[in-house]
Amino acid sequence: MTQLETTKQAVAYLAEMSPDVTYRVNRFPLGWVCAKVLSREETARDQGLGLAKLVIDSETGIVYVYPSWSEMMVAEAFTEFKETEVDRAGRRIYPHQWNITIQRTAEDDQTIAYQLTAQSLTDPPEPTQQFPLTIDKRTYATDPTNPLTNVALSRAEAESRRNQGVWPETATIRV
Repeated sequence: MTQLETTKQAVAYLAEMSPDVTYRVNRFPLGWVCAKVLSREETARDQGLGLAKLVIDSETGIVYVYPSWSEMMVAEAFTEFKETEVDRAGRRIYPHQWNITIQRTAEDDQTIAYQLTAQSLTDPPEPTQQFPLTIDKRTYATDPTNPLTNVALSRAEAESRRNQGVWPETATIRV
């Protein structure tokens, strides 16, 4: 568990997570609300519109992503989450909890099949999970459906779009 006490520590921690991104960090009682600092080019292209905010929990070092709300709204939502253990909008993104690998095993015009292996990165680790994953290329429905397969689908589908419909033979994702 990483405890962060200073803004300098928070900035350094974010640099471990995203070395190529600079963040503006603002302290609130339970941690820091962070926003990506845009370059002039990104600002000129209006890439700040809809830009997510991050929260670093100062007690645990866990980083959560929140919608592009105001920093005050994000801090309030995170405070509510810590008090109630119900997170209405945030999602944990760092430290990573799983290393997911997919390896293509079969493909036809309608479906693609992968062998999915998910290795836990937590301490103590969760059991490794291995199972076949089938994706319908038209509807993007998966069998089975669970959070790990949703992540694998997202990566495989994005790569197929980048490669003019060619689905990846293998891919690795950390979440």
